Amino acid sequence: MLTMSVTTTSLSDTLPSTVPKLDATGLNWAIFSVRFQDAVEVKGFWGHFDGTSTCPGLSNPATADETAAKNQWEKNEWSAKSLLTQKIPDLTLMRVHSKTSVKDRWEAIVKEYMDKGAYTDAHELHLPSENAYLAHRHTLRLSLFMRTRTIAHYRTIAPVLRYRTHRTVA
Repeated sequence: MLTMSVTTTSLSDTLPSTVPKLDATGLNWAIFSVRFQDAVEVKGFWGHFDGTSTCPGLSNPATADETAAKNQWEKNEWSAKSLLTQKIPDLTLMRVHSKTSVKDRWEAIVKEYMDKGAYTDAHELHLPSENAYLAHRHTLRLSLFMRTRTIAHYRTIAPVLRYRTHRTVA
């Protein structure tokens, strides 16, 4: 008798489409990190990323409950790793793959993308700050200055233009 084995992916092993793939340049780091954390928290694995879920220890000799708890934690750690690898660029995955825990991988990714400065840049684009306000005010002043110069320029040449357009051809 021939039996078939069907492997299905659990819903806890995939992220929703609302979590974007992290751009290698980090341009979408701000929205990626928020949506990624929200989705992983819903699945119950965020403790593996922030280090609050630690591997349970075993006594000597280990009890069945301790072994089961450790096995479940390891399974959850593998699921968390799978969730992380789904949404990061291949090059980033290769840089963090040698790290053994999800927490260490996540910390390396956060450091890499925060160092790129992409989070700060995106944050300033979406949230008003004093620097953004000052930059906007400077742009407005420059624009008004250029318009004033343009108007002044036309005032000096306007009589010449009027003279040329109203001349009669003999």
